[in-house]
Amino acid sequence: MSRAVTFTQAQVRRAVKAAESAGLRVSRVTVNPDGSITVDSGDNPPPPVDNRKDTAAASWDDFA
Repeated sequence: MSRAVTFTQAQVRRAVKAAESAGLRVSRVTVNPDGSITVDSGDNPPPPVDNRKDTAAASWDDFA
C-alpha cells in the first residue's frame, strides 16, 4: 500500500510567491503524486499550430 504524499500549504504558498516574484501570473497549481508542485502561468504562449494541410503530395515537387 502506498503512502499519501504530504505537502504543506506553506510549500504551495512559497512556490506561488516565487512565480509571482518572477513576474508571472499564476493560473493553476498542481501537486503531483510524487510530491512535486507545478505552478502554471497564464503568461505562457499557446503552442504553435501546424497550419499545413494533411493532404498527400501530388508529386515530388510538392514537398517543400
